[in-house]
Amino acid sequence: MFRKAKLLILGFLLFSVTCVAQEKLYFGQTEIGFLVGNSEEKWDGNRQRRIDVSFMTFHGAHITKNNVVGFSLGIDQYDEISVIPITLGWRGFLGKDGKPKIFGGLDIGGGSTILEKKVSDEWSKSWYEGGSLISPSAGISFPSKKDKTALSFSFAYKRQQISHYWGTRIQPGSQVIANDKLPPGYNSLTENNFLFRSFVFRAGLIF
Repeated sequence: MFRKAKLLILGFLLFSVTCVAQEKLYFGQTEIGFLVGNSEEKWDGNRQRRIDVSFMTFHGAHITKNNVVGFSLGIDQYDEISVIPITLGWRGFLGKDGKPKIFGGLDIGGGSTILEKKVSDEWSKSWYEGGSLISPSAGISFPSKKDKTALSFSFAYKRQQISHYWGTRIQPGSQVIANDKLPPGYNSLTENNFLFRSFVFRAGLIF
């Protein structure tokens, strides 16, 4: 499915070369802001308010004058977990050239936890894996005097899944029971799933 989505985006980009050759093809947006939400449930059942840092850069191409498709990368810091969001996205604008514009967006993809350290010894190993991500957004842009860049303010909702795994290794000489559900070399594996729901407030530049 992801491969088909990439081919579809590529087709849109090739189509845009002939349809909007007179328009600026490339679109860029870079924003930084905050993720506001609740922490994971504590041992006593309570949750705490969290405010985390979010950075995003979107790169795309115009398929029409007011519609853009592309991809985004960034970094989100959830409590003590760093996630790199990798998404395919759309941006749509409403307004006149040279004037403030309202825009909407949608990003769908996943998150990488490559920045998280894997803890491993002869007895066990633990690591994080990123899951699916979806983030609708809306905002407003204010063009510069030369209309080459614009200041943007956006508001978004972000739903990010993350999993934590902790496995115990099979020790030499111990009895091994075959289990197709376990990775090779492990006699047990515990999986904890986290779901971060956040309201995102960002500001940045469109270029």
